[in-house]
Amino acid sequence: LLYVREGIKLQPLIHGGGQEYGLRSGTENVPTIAGFAKALELAQNEKEVENKRLSRLRNYFISGIMKKIPNTSLNGHPTERLPNNVHLAFEGVEAETVLSYLNQKGIYASAGSACTANEITVSHVLKAMKVPKELARGSIRFSLGRYTSKTDVDNVVKVLAEVISSLRKII
Repeated sequence: LLYVREGIKLQPLIHGGGQEYGLRSGTENVPTIAGFAKALELAQNEKEVENKRLSRLRNYFISGIMKKIPNTSLNGHPTERLPNNVHLAFEGVEAETVLSYLNQKGIYASAGSACTANEITVSHVLKAMKVPKELARGSIRFSLGRYTSKTDVDNVVKVLAEVISSLRKII
């Protein structure tokens, strides 16, 4: 699904038949459209229950991290946040280094930063939130999903605590 705000001009990827106001050519993919509609229906029906489950799991995750890893702070509002989002700042470590260790353990997260000319830049969102640069450089976002379990969260907390502790000893 693509929502296009009024005033935004798009260029077609495939030229031809002129469907969708000249933005798309070719026959509509009816099975995909029907499947997408069914997926939306299922998501809508399960949204409330799943959001509550994810909120509980998110809070459990945040609590576990705060108990196990000192000098950690939560980026963003403690409760007014997406049910599946945990964004943390770990003092004294670089997010990219932490992510590298986590990747080796099959744990995937995001620093939300980009490398430019061999320098890791701080996210403009964290700057706007006035997160100090030294904390922003150690900030990592974790996303929980439909198949994330309490066991998964416990494993991430355990591994992350080990990684952060090891990296802080090196410094």
